Amino acid sequence: MRRASVVLVTVAFCLSLIAPTVAGVPDARLTVDDATVAPDRPTTDEPTTVTADIALSAGSNSAVELDRVTLRDESDERLATASNPGSLSPGDSLTVDLVTEFTDAGRHDLTLVAKGTDSDGATVTVERPVTVVVEDSPPGISVDADLVEGVRSPIEVTVGNPAVDAVRNIEIAIIRGSATDDRAFVPTLAAGAEETVNLSARPISTDDEIAVRVSYTTATGDRQTTVRRENLRIEPLRDDVGIDVRPVSDQQVDTGGGAGGLGDLIGGGGGGLQQGDSQEEGAPTEVEVAVTNFGNAAIEGAVVEPSTDQALPRQFVGDLEPGETETVTVDLSNVPPADVDVAVSYRLDREERRSTTTYAHRPETAAITLTGVDMEREDDRLLISGNAGNTGDAEVTGVVVAVGEAEGITPAYPQRDYFIGTVGGSEFAPFELTATVDENASTVPVEVTYRVDGEPRTEQVDLPVETDSEGDDSGFFGTLSPLAVGGALGASALVGGALLVPLYRRR
Repeated sequence: MRRASVVLVTVAFCLSLIAPTVAGVPDARLTVDDATVAPDRPTTDEPTTVTADIALSAGSNSAVELDRVTLRDESDERLATASNPGSLSPGDSLTVDLVTEFTDAGRHDLTLVAKGTDSDGATVTVERPVTVVVEDSPPGISVDADLVEGVRSPIEVTVGNPAVDAVRNIEIAIIRGSATDDRAFVPTLAAGAEETVNLSARPISTDDEIAVRVSYTTATGDRQTTVRRENLRIEPLRDDVGIDVRPVSDQQVDTGGGAGGLGDLIGGGGGGLQQGDSQEEGAPTEVEVAVTNFGNAAIEGAVVEPSTDQALPRQFVGDLEPGETETVTVDLSNVPPADVDVAVSYRLDREERRSTTTYAHRPETAAITLTGVDMEREDDRLLISGNAGNTGDAEVTGVVVAVGEAEGITPAYPQRDYFIGTVGGSEFAPFELTATVDENASTVPVEVTYRVDGEPRTEQVDLPVETDSEGDDSGFFGTLSPLAVGGALGASALVGGALLVPLYRRR
């Protein structure tokens, strides 16, 4: 027992010989004096800035080199970091901005961590909690626009409300530079709803900045504004109006022919079928003018203005958006073959403009001419035969050849008239007519009626009538005149003398 007491006394004596120590105070005392959040009411998917005021106490014995300042969430995930923001001497402070975004609305308990190194190489750390309340994002904005320099161009803006509460008094404005170019209003937008408005802007140059500003009142009565600066490309103005002049495709002349038509008279593959083909290649009396806006801006008040040596009526087309085509029909039935100038006048970018083209108007022509006419007379009966030829390139229909009334001429059975039907361009058809004549007949009138492009025509040709010679009982010479008989006898005498003279000389 005495030995244990001696040991305790010895230990106590030894401890009394050790100098007492005091808990150490750090040489650098780093603090976060303040942490603010901007904007005051941060919203989802929008930048949120946490600003930290970091200071080094004036009583610190060492300066501090800040290595980094970090903002972390509840799961200790790093949201934002500022590396090497600066140095602090005792009594100094600096401000560090940390920017992040929140995808979820609600309360977020964050931690602001600042780490530095003092002059002895020791690490100094300070932490401060930061609470951020995030609201749902303002109405979403999407923009669809085709902007053209110098032209008022359409802009389609769609605004959506992703919040859980409705918003009201929504103003949607197009901002060009610092000026408001156009605006629209939406009274209310329910939660989850969308609204599309059509606005416009007139960019002055391709470098103009176009923005969309949406202002609205939240369910709590706060007035909020969001500006979306879209990367909208502004194209240089392109003026390109095309004109296409073409024959009206459905303008066809009736090619049907009845019995006695050209096809029946000259056999298979007659002129009717051939003319049907050529009709499609010919130029009808009406043409279709197609006006197309190949440019990148709408044109206004387009008017088609055809012209030749004579005045032609204008045709109104109207407004054309880019890529649109409108057609008008121009009647050229009274226009002779010529080059028709077709112009289109219109307004673009508040200026009167004009585009022109030329159309070669070559209308088909047609006319019936009687050719190869032959007459055979027997007593008072006259047979007339020949061909009705079409000297033009257009088709004629309903061709009828008939004997007309005249002194000494009467149409007779069986061919008082003859129906031919259709005669194609540069085609012909034969005909036969019969009539009775007397001694007073000198000419026989032949009337031809037909239609060209539906228009009826009537023409008359007077053919001379051949008269019979007097006395039929003189045999061969009875049909010849006395002068012709005497001439024949004289010629025979000359031939006989020419044969007798050589014979006489031989003897």
